[in-house]
Amino acid sequence: MTKGEIFAMGAEFVPVQELSKSLKAVPKNYIAPEDKVPVVTHEPGKSVPVVDLCDFNLSPEQHERVVREIASASSEWGFFQVINHGIDVTKPQKVSREFFELPKEEKLKYAAKEYGFKSDGYGSKISNAADAVQLWRDYFFLCTSPKRNLDSWPAQPLQYKEVMSGLSDDFLMLTRKILGFLSEGVGLPTDYFEKRFGVPNQSILTNYYPGCPEPDKVLGIEPHSDFGGLTLLLQDGIPGLQVLQNNTWVVVEPIPGAITINISDLLELMSNGRYQSVIHRVKVNASRPRMSIASNYSCLFDSTVAPAPELIDEDHPQLYKPVKFGDYVQEVVKKGPTGKAYMFINHDSKPEYMLLPKH
Repeated sequence: MTKGEIFAMGAEFVPVQELSKSLKAVPKNYIAPEDKVPVVTHEPGKSVPVVDLCDFNLSPEQHERVVREIASASSEWGFFQVINHGIDVTKPQKVSREFFELPKEEKLKYAAKEYGFKSDGYGSKISNAADAVQLWRDYFFLCTSPKRNLDSWPAQPLQYKEVMSGLSDDFLMLTRKILGFLSEGVGLPTDYFEKRFGVPNQSILTNYYPGCPEPDKVLGIEPHSDFGGLTLLLQDGIPGLQVLQNNTWVVVEPIPGAITINISDLLELMSNGRYQSVIHRVKVNASRPRMSIASNYSCLFDSTVAPAPELIDEDHPQLYKPVKFGDYVQEVVKKGPTGKAYMFINHDSKPEYMLLPKH
């Protein structure tokens, strides 16, 4: 299969949102195989850490606290939520929901032309793998850095382009600050990880999960780790995101105004395993649609990513081989996002080229 065939989108898709309006049972091609649905239980009472950024008016003591809390959450959980971050989250949620409420014909004007999030557009499937589970979700994907093609963004709602462009700027600012805290958390200069990523490759993905007549048979997003560097997420108040911690699914309870942040694969690799990219999934519900807005921050596709030499020593041997990011994404698109996306030590889904041999 050529690179063009891997990413080329096939025939026009049928939005899940349209299917959900009339179905009383889930179509066979959306029913997740049993081996795709982990047999583990949800543990009430556990929650991902919450970090107060104090609108970045931090005293030296507060700065140290934030660094400590973010580093601890990123090594133990791979997930945390931040509050008092200074970003207006209400307008992006409003215009995004208004887009998904438009008539199907209007939305299909912006149908994506490629898999693998390589071009702006409206879609449902993210992989052309023959055995990929069809997810109970529609999405709109925006390329936001290093270039933005606003002409390909929706003309309706009227404020969509302005609001979502502003959100991407805000997310870039927050990502850089979080990367600074993460750098300091492993004893590196504040700008270390930002420099290692180079020119930012940023995108915004709005996920729309319609209500489902048989929610226990489908997946909003199957268990996976994110293949980029750092993910920022706005939730809409309806639970659905779950994180796997110690073989237990923990619900990331939505906090009004909070932004959920998770470590992705490239940052685990750069940190030589000090920070963890963890498996998470999305469960849908029977009656209420759920929406989330995610920002993925990574490097350019032709960049090679390797563990930071400063984090390799006798006590911390190098765990991962360098990898070209574009090749990594290509593997994900071919096989679909699943498990600990191709790099988890002692996990069957990893390709050997990602890991150094054990001695």
